[in-house]
Amino acid sequence: MIILQLLISQFQNKGQPDGRFTVDKPLYQKIIDDVIHDINNGVLEPGMKIPSQRSLAAHYHVNRTTVVHAIEQLKSEGILETKEKQGIYVADNNWSKYIHNNLNWQNYIGNSSSANNQFYIREINRCEFQKDIIRLSTGELSPSLIPNDQFREIIQNDWDIQLSSNYEEPKGNILLRKQIKALAEKRGINCEVEEICITSGALQGLKLIADGLLIPKSKIIVETPSYINSIRTWHNIHSKIVPLSIDYIKTNINSIFRENEDYTGSLFYCNPTLHNPTTHTYSIEEKYKILDQCKRKGIPIVEDDIYSELWFDGQIPKSMKELDDTNQVLYLGSLSKTVSPGLRIGWLIGNERVIDHLADLKMQNDYGASSISQFIATKWLENYHEEHIEKIKEKLKRSKQIMEQALTKYLADLGWWKPVEGSFYIWFRFNKRIDLKKLFQMALGEHILIHPGEIYSDKANDSLRFSYSYIDENDIESSINKLRMIIDRNKLV
Repeated sequence: MIILQLLISQFQNKGQPDGRFTVDKPLYQKIIDDVIHDINNGVLEPGMKIPSQRSLAAHYHVNRTTVVHAIEQLKSEGILETKEKQGIYVADNNWSKYIHNNLNWQNYIGNSSSANNQFYIREINRCEFQKDIIRLSTGELSPSLIPNDQFREIIQNDWDIQLSSNYEEPKGNILLRKQIKALAEKRGINCEVEEICITSGALQGLKLIADGLLIPKSKIIVETPSYINSIRTWHNIHSKIVPLSIDYIKTNINSIFRENEDYTGSLFYCNPTLHNPTTHTYSIEEKYKILDQCKRKGIPIVEDDIYSELWFDGQIPKSMKELDDTNQVLYLGSLSKTVSPGLRIGWLIGNERVIDHLADLKMQNDYGASSISQFIATKWLENYHEEHIEKIKEKLKRSKQIMEQALTKYLADLGWWKPVEGSFYIWFRFNKRIDLKKLFQMALGEHILIHPGEIYSDKANDSLRFSYSYIDENDIESSINKLRMIIDRNKLV
């Protein structure tokens, strides 16, 4: 567990300056003093598991008997407690003899569903920004593709004339909404500015939908594998999440939903064009059939369409929102994947009454997206966006080709992937049994960060999501070659 590694590191650097390590004290007392010190300083909190006896013995350069003596002493004072078949934990008892200001935050953490966040997500968040990590799966643009020079130009040219840093109206800056209306029309979506709400990225749009539209009896029908499983935005509510695999949806395209089931208050979340993580795109016939079945069941659709502008060749497939003639689709868009994740600009398009409600809820939560970001996004869409999209598509296509060549050279005998028509990802599926957790950990040991499929579905334990959008194209082949060497050296298949 990660917490063990953290605690071991937090036990380090204990020495002479504070007077606790002296030659007069027995070795076991040094361990006792460190535990009490870290409890007093909030490093160890009620309910936390302490490192193993073996780890402590190695750290303090003592035998395990010494560690056991220290632990037994701490247990006798009610400071530590043993949980059967689980290990030794900081006790929840009254430690007033030792502790002065230690709020029991573990109770708060333990009551949150985010405590159950997957091992992989925690490790990725911990390691993603470490020095020398090669991010072979990161789903964002490389820093070299972020148009910071154009942002500076926008600020320099227009800052004194048009910038306002006051709060914007609930639905967002009217000039930005006009630009998004024009952008949506290029996707074939006809809407009015009052049907658009600016959000702090598409992720906030998902959160607003969860808070504003779902009720405890709701069913959230989600195609899987899915990005939604990696962020847990909808896992904190009492609605039931119903996963349907993309293969199931396509195979049962004429009867996706159960005939006699009550879907009152439910919704269907999908990423129908350049799906994350698989890059799958439904055909127009499949999109029509999904729309029709949701309409007959009274199920609104949340369409996540943040990658469609990165369709590499030819005309972008029609969105469900474009095909929707009854306003049953809530449409999510964003600049995070195409321009800059740091701008935190996304949008919702939908029924005006629904948008009014979600905009009001957004104002109650955070008073709206940054007015400065909205200003930059307005000028960006007005003057720079189209040329930028064409430029990054060419660079992404080149990186994709390099990655596919590397996968063909080093991993093709172990698995397969479908042709990629846009976005950032290659969804690689192993055709042989492999321990992906071991591969993840061993790759991390060699400074390579990958995304196992279980991040996106508990059934995707044979898959990896590769991404060519962030990694330097000069590192792609060597990284995949190294991944293959790790697999062979450790006999993971």
